[in-house]
Amino acid sequence: MIKEKFYRSGYFNDTISSTILFIVAYIFVLYVSLFSTAFISFTNQITIPIGIDRIDFERATSSSDAVWESSENVFTIFSFSPLVVFILGLLAVIATKKTQNKTLGALLFWIIFHSIIRLFGDFLFGHVFNLWGPNLVSDFMGITYPNFYLKLILVVLSLIGIMSIPLLLTPLISPFFNPMANRAKEGVRINFIYPSLIGVAFLFLWICPSFYINEVSILIASILSLLFFSNYVVNKYKFISFSTEYVDNDRFNIKFGYILLIITSIILITIKAILSSGIVLRSSGYRRDQLDGIFYSSLIGVLVLFFLSLIVYSIYSKRKEREKFDQEKTDTLDNIEQETMDLSMLEGTKWSNIGENIKKAQSLEDNREEE
Repeated sequence: MIKEKFYRSGYFNDTISSTILFIVAYIFVLYVSLFSTAFISFTNQITIPIGIDRIDFERATSSSDAVWESSENVFTIFSFSPLVVFILGLLAVIATKKTQNKTLGALLFWIIFHSIIRLFGDFLFGHVFNLWGPNLVSDFMGITYPNFYLKLILVVLSLIGIMSIPLLLTPLISPFFNPMANRAKEGVRINFIYPSLIGVAFLFLWICPSFYINEVSILIASILSLLFFSNYVVNKYKFISFSTEYVDNDRFNIKFGYILLIITSIILITIKAILSSGIVLRSSGYRRDQLDGIFYSSLIGVLVLFFLSLIVYSIYSKRKEREKFDQEKTDTLDNIEQETMDLSMLEGTKWSNIGENIKKAQSLEDNREEE
């Protein structure tokens, strides 16, 4: 009985499933951000050391001594990651409108959430703690440096963004529970509050022993933002709690099984083992034209993969729609046949010859199909 509360029919309950997806989405967005910055730095002739939770620009080297003296280089390097994360979040929003799979829908929700926190968090905490990050873009543009008041205004706006913009994700909580039928307070507790607390505790172990101040701050901001989000959802749908027609939450809405857990664990262990020892992208062995070729080839490759994915998805979705239409058509015809009146009941009436007419019509239709 206790086991079925956590695992049933090959799937974990919503709290465990949501926790795993919370962790996976955070790590995915983190490394998309880190490796996009590392890649653009590499193609700009900078040798980049990458750790478990950051790029160490203090140890970065370049064949050009004036690489950090150019505002154009700073803008290119530190604006690339926010742009990639923004596109990632935007694609996840679009994908949520297309998918019917609740596991994928929950993962996309967490990707969107972490993308928002990453976008505003890197900028906010970069300014607060004077870090290497997107905050340098506004500094080199003369917006936040040396003007302290403009910097303070942007920091406050970033903090407001972290707390308020996730509220726009309320319509996307349906993969976790139905807010119009289930109790919202119970739903946010088992799908958002518990998973975020457990997930952040795991992620602190993940970045151990580094504890980079930016990641620590973003993790804390994630919890605060989710608490604010959960309170908003509860207040918005609290009328359901007072209704006598609410439906008990099954707590097994997200279908995350042990096979996915094994695959996820293997991938995470591999990433942890590689990045804990650190990796270095060395650009010193390449000429400038070769690095430009790598950049444009990679960009074209990503675009080609994206369009191929769209084509495959379009074919797959059309096939599914066709199968659904054929199934509905078959079900309708079966219902019609079941509800058809027995022709023997018409014997002795003026409609007694209707059976022969139906058989003739059917034989004509069969002949047309054969032709």
